[in-house]
Amino acid sequence: MTIERIFASRLTAPVVFVALCFIPTIADPYIQYLVNLVLAYIVVAIGQMIVLGFAGQFAFANAAFMGIGAYTVALLTSRVGVSFWIALPVAGALCALLGGIVGLPALRISRVYLSIVTLAFGEMVTWVFLYWKSVTRGTNGAKVIRPDTFGIDFRSDTAIFYVVLIVTALLTIAARQLLASRYGRAFVSIRENELVARCNGINVPLYKTLAFTISAFYAGIGGGLFAFALGFIVPYGFGMLQLVLHFAIVMVGGLGYLSGAILGAIVLTVLPEVLRGVQAAQEITYGALLMLFIVFMPRGLAGMLIDRRILPPEVLVQGWRQEIGHGGVITEHEAKARAVAANEEARAR
Repeated sequence: MTIERIFASRLTAPVVFVALCFIPTIADPYIQYLVNLVLAYIVVAIGQMIVLGFAGQFAFANAAFMGIGAYTVALLTSRVGVSFWIALPVAGALCALLGGIVGLPALRISRVYLSIVTLAFGEMVTWVFLYWKSVTRGTNGAKVIRPDTFGIDFRSDTAIFYVVLIVTALLTIAARQLLASRYGRAFVSIRENELVARCNGINVPLYKTLAFTISAFYAGIGGGLFAFALGFIVPYGFGMLQLVLHFAIVMVGGLGYLSGAILGAIVLTVLPEVLRGVQAAQEITYGALLMLFIVFMPRGLAGMLIDRRILPPEVLVQGWRQEIGHGGVITEHEAKARAVAANEEARAR
């Protein structure tokens, strides 16, 4: 059996999950802490991949939503006294709501203008974290109160690991099912050509808003898990460097691949820890990796592994037109011809 068939097997995911459950028995506290961060970043990376890699929207507010999710969990648990089990879904719901609102400009603007708007939103959120001191405590940061449920103390990295692992696994499965459904195919259609998507009956404004909402939800949950793993957060942790990290994760992992979000999160979460002693080296390394992958490996690690038949191909990226072609999908040329005919008919009336 080839490696590709092994990864394509339905048993692979359950086996990997069970194997991960034994990590606390072999890892030291530092490695355990690092694994917790990797799992949290996988959730955040999936959110970025949905809006950028699949829906094709040049939005860069993911770091802001991650911060909102992290601060929601921290402030609700430490200042309001809400349990973490309630604070985490609230963080996801709040980010989803804000994501839908932030996604509204995407209905009228696109590409570089959308990226500028979302960058401005991210800077505004960072400013709020810094200067709304009566709520966020500013540069003093915010503490996360971890729960003590059924006699289990969730202050240890091992207990935190199992919570983060279960949430990450469930959200990864949900993302896979979503992207394999008609919603995922609609996202990819919009990414490839909005005109073709409209002519195939896809409600482009609705699906754009949906992509932003789901992406923000994932970023918010990932931010909540990130805060849960760290136990303490500060505003500077969700600024421009965090944004560059998210963009680097999806580019290095492979833009448009769900497996790329996972691979990129693993590589670029471990790398900063290796370079923790040299802050400048982190930024230089991110920039160098982005340039190298964009020039020499534009499909990222996932694309390379798929080409070498290590990972199975993902339908949404390769051959998606053929997959949905049986449903009456028209070509771009036909879509443009129909649009021209519709315009001529409207003028005739």
